[in-house]
Amino acid sequence: MELEKAFAMMQQNLGPALPPVMEKIYRQDPGLFANHLMGKQFAKPEGGALDERTRVLVHLAAAVALGAEGCARAMAHRGRAIGLDKKALLEAVYIARFAAAGKVLENAEIVFDELE
Repeated sequence: MELEKAFAMMQQNLGPALPPVMEKIYRQDPGLFANHLMGKQFAKPEGGALDERTRVLVHLAAAVALGAEGCARAMAHRGRAIGLDKKALLEAVYIARFAAAGKVLENAEIVFDELE
């Protein structure tokens, strides 16, 4: 897919939620933009095991957990556009929070070791 078409498709799918950095990358470093698109094709292959709703929720949860604000905003917007309701989007956030809390507890193991 040519880059111009791919970028237009991103704009159409994400509208105002398109992370501003994506346009900057597209305009200033087409190679990096092309590489990002290849990564998307790898992560979200056509005919993959997950449906679009599940992919958006997984992507949203990962973005929230990693602090990728632009990605989280884009996936929340995309989720609404494909019909995900408030409950589904919030559940993805809750799962991200729970996973992050689990990491804090793992990191605290050294404290618990010291207390034994």
